Amino acid sequence: MSKLVWGLPIRIFHWSLVGLICVSLYTGHFGEYDSIDTHMFAGYGVLALLLFRFSFGLFAKGYARFGQFVRGPKVIAAYVKSPEKTTGHNPLGALGVLALLFSLSVQVGTGLFATDDIFVDGPLNHLVSGDTAGVLTGIHGINQRVLMGLISLHLIAILIHEWRLGHRIVWPMVMGKKSLGNETDADRHQFGLALTCLGIGLALTYILVNKI
Repeated sequence: MSKLVWGLPIRIFHWSLVGLICVSLYTGHFGEYDSIDTHMFAGYGVLALLLFRFSFGLFAKGYARFGQFVRGPKVIAAYVKSPEKTTGHNPLGALGVLALLFSLSVQVGTGLFATDDIFVDGPLNHLVSGDTAGVLTGIHGINQRVLMGLISLHLIAILIHEWRLGHRIVWPMVMGKKSLGNETDADRHQFGLALTCLGIGLALTYILVNKI
């Protein structure tokens, strides 16, 4: 029996975030000077998506809710010893999700204050001193490598679960449904809440970038 696990808002969030991260990492690591605008706009997009995910994760029902998949050390240790197929995020995968969200928050947060000391400043750079901006710019560069490492671990974990353990992860994030056996607990799309959270994320991003 297949049930809806990941609603459409979460799937759109996930794949939009993947695309924007790819653009941000490419333009930040390999891009030329004229790609900085693309890099910054991609960062604003990531910020809006993160704000959406944090609010949606607090108030949503089902498997997208943080309280549903974030577990304590004992549960995580038990899963490591004996991995079992889970409906939503498994206990160990939840740590990876939190680490990625934290690293992305650091990246976009420091990017708002960053500077190249020549032509380009983040939209909140004027709020801090030159020394502070330099420190935040340094963290922005270091965290980029941390983020790439976390993404690599995330991809490796997916490969292990898909090919080694036989736990399907990618397809449910594409189509939303997963075979649950006799389980009946399933997520819903929750479009109203999703649109509200997205509106909050876009509004806060606009205010941070243009009004402060």
